[in-house]
Amino acid sequence: MRLTRVYVRFFKSFNFDYERRAKESAQRHEWEILPEGWYPHVRLDVDPQVTAVVGANESGKSHLLDAIECVMGKRRVTRSDFCRYSQLYSVETDQVRLPDVGAVFTVGQEAESARLAELGVTCAVDETFLFMRPGDGHPFIVCGETTTDLSDSEQVKSLEAILPQVLRFSTSIAVPDSVPIASLWGGRLGSLADRRVRGEFLDAAEQAEPEADETTWAQISTKLWSFVRRPATSAETEEERRKRAEMALARQLLVDVARIDENVFKELQRAITNGKEGEVSGLEGKINESLARHLNLSRWWSQDTDFKLRVTTRERELVFTIRDRTGTEYSFGERSRGLTHFLAYFVQLRAHRPSEERSEILLMDEPDAYLSNSGQQDLLRVLENFAVPDDGLRADQVVYVTHSPFLINKNAASRLRVLDKGAQEEGTRVVKDVVRTHYEPLRSSLGTHVAETAFIGGKNLIVEGTADQVLLAGMSNALRARRPEAARLLDLNEVTIVPAGSADSVPYIAYLARGRDPIKPPCVALLDGDDDGRRAVGKLKRSEANRKPVLDEKFVVCLDKWAESTRAKASTGAGSDADGGIAPVASTKSGIVTEIEDLIPPRIAVQAARSYASRLLGLDSEETDKIKEGDLKNRLDSGGPLWDAIRDLFTDTLGEHIDKVGFAREVVSYLNALPRTGSRPSGVKALEDNFISLLSHLTDLLDEAAATEAHRRREKRMGRIVRGFLDDYQTGATRTLADSRLREIESSLDDSAAHDVFRLGVARLRRDFALRTDPTKPIDDFPSFRQRLEDLTRQERLESQEPEEEHAGPGY
Repeated sequence: MRLTRVYVRFFKSFNFDYERRAKESAQRHEWEILPEGWYPHVRLDVDPQVTAVVGANESGKSHLLDAIECVMGKRRVTRSDFCRYSQLYSVETDQVRLPDVGAVFTVGQEAESARLAELGVTCAVDETFLFMRPGDGHPFIVCGETTTDLSDSEQVKSLEAILPQVLRFSTSIAVPDSVPIASLWGGRLGSLADRRVRGEFLDAAEQAEPEADETTWAQISTKLWSFVRRPATSAETEEERRKRAEMALARQLLVDVARIDENVFKELQRAITNGKEGEVSGLEGKINESLARHLNLSRWWSQDTDFKLRVTTRERELVFTIRDRTGTEYSFGERSRGLTHFLAYFVQLRAHRPSEERSEILLMDEPDAYLSNSGQQDLLRVLENFAVPDDGLRADQVVYVTHSPFLINKNAASRLRVLDKGAQEEGTRVVKDVVRTHYEPLRSSLGTHVAETAFIGGKNLIVEGTADQVLLAGMSNALRARRPEAARLLDLNEVTIVPAGSADSVPYIAYLARGRDPIKPPCVALLDGDDDGRRAVGKLKRSEANRKPVLDEKFVVCLDKWAESTRAKASTGAGSDADGGIAPVASTKSGIVTEIEDLIPPRIAVQAARSYASRLLGLDSEETDKIKEGDLKNRLDSGGPLWDAIRDLFTDTLGEHIDKVGFAREVVSYLNALPRTGSRPSGVKALEDNFISLLSHLTDLLDEAAATEAHRRREKRMGRIVRGFLDDYQTGATRTLADSRLREIESSLDDSAAHDVFRLGVARLRRDFALRTDPTKPIDDFPSFRQRLEDLTRQERLESQEPEEEHAGPGY
């Protein structure tokens, strides 16, 4: 069973849907009408897989999660949950009521349909029903036109047994630095289980001298006894609750995730007590093998693919350590809190054993609190894998609330839900169409603007204006759903589309990104093929600031040249809807594409213009139908780009102005509204093929720009390491020192075939100069070592060169 929609009324920050009540055409359900009048519920649609809820502080995001728990029966609705600023909030006799919560569910299995039939509800697989828990009266189910009361509490329990099971993992605890071994096998945890208390006990014990008098011995004994018999407090403190939760999480990690038998920890404790170091070492090694195999962190923690979580025995405890790509181990206390909290989320998810009979819904409240931008992207992949696991055998859901733009999948904008808190008694509302309000609720919720998050360390596509941004992002998302075979589309979680504001501003934006810092994010520029675009291309080739190229010429795309080269490769002629290359739209007599809008067929451009006039200007169909495709084609035959033609046609026909960004939005909306299967209207395939071709080209360039930048950084880092060593040690160095520099070089390499030549070179240096034999001795033949170390930086370039021809005869 799948949660489809949530209904909330008078619950905490949710009062009622005052916007729907103001609509005369809105449908009034009988169960929404109270003696005081019609109070429609606030409704929020839930994505079949992952729902991201954003909103400003106090907008009701966490309250929505609470409401979902109440619907499922995981927590009770109480009087204290009633909205404080509601008109119906009262403390008088017979005036006190409870909030209303409910939800729409989609039946997923025959067994669920059969259970509903037992309750007197006829609902087939893939059909929906509404389950409502009203503040007054019995819970009821609405399916079609039939309403069924659940007056018996056993009936409610029977329904709850087939509703999705709610999981709400803690976002406030982290994996601890260490865990008592006894807690892993159920042993007794005495007062000395805490390492700090045990240390104080041993310090006190070591003060005892054999020749001390009886009074001194009595004082020491009293002090030692105080550690063992510490008085128990009547209530558990917050610190004690946190430690208990962390120990439970550590046990989940080792027993539930790594699948280590509890008796192994008992054997480990016994081996430590008896001083069997060999057995301790063997058990510790096997525990670490199980951790690495079952946790598989390298797949999910993208910031370090060689990252490993390990345990080390320390007397009565297991200490968690982290080994990174340098081979160095750190304790949790020496690493960021973000890593430990990511591990906590990950462990809770991996330790969970899903129900075989019921689907599940995971609720998370601001899990981004401690995570970096990259860490949030890693967590997003983990959450999506929970909803859609690799084996595809389950279909669960995730609902999470966040303030962060980095915990939003930009490839799936349909998952986003924005909450906004109205003034005074209005309460929390669901923003129906974020785009039509110019993204302002989203900006306010996330506290960020496009310009402020332009360069976040990923790939950046710089375009002239916002309309280009809307078209590229919208078409990429639409094509990802409509044409899944088109794999090379923009991944908006990795790529930031940066609107410069004009063609003249593109070189300046590119210079800000790459011209001043040693860390240069990979960038590609997309420019129109008009005079302004060509002038910007010239500035990118030679910066006005330092007279150097801002971007490599191959990472600058001019639309007219791209379209011409693509058409040259095409097997079909202009205007064709057949497969093969770009299906260009004849935007001028010569068929030249100069702007991104020229990739839109005239028929779709007319549809978008009509939709703009209807939705934003409120014109009726009689007025909008005056915009004719034939009139647009006649204007195009006279020359000029499509946008100029549709803008002038719109003004001449309707006497109104059409906005370029709004037009781009309507083109994307038109494509999204079409069925994904079956026949397509004329022009749709040309539109899809045109943008697939452009987006694939841009994706390839962005990947190449990222690879080029990564190679540049590695080369510079290796060069710095080598030059620093050669400058500092010109006459000699110890073998240990040289070996440490080689380890630094190895840590700068990635796991690619291209870097195997460096690994082989490092291995030969170690072997030929015996760097790990007698490490304190100086290197023999140090001048030769210096030369070979310097030659190491040139190996990749030499490998990529063509082999020299062999010549016969003397002198060659």
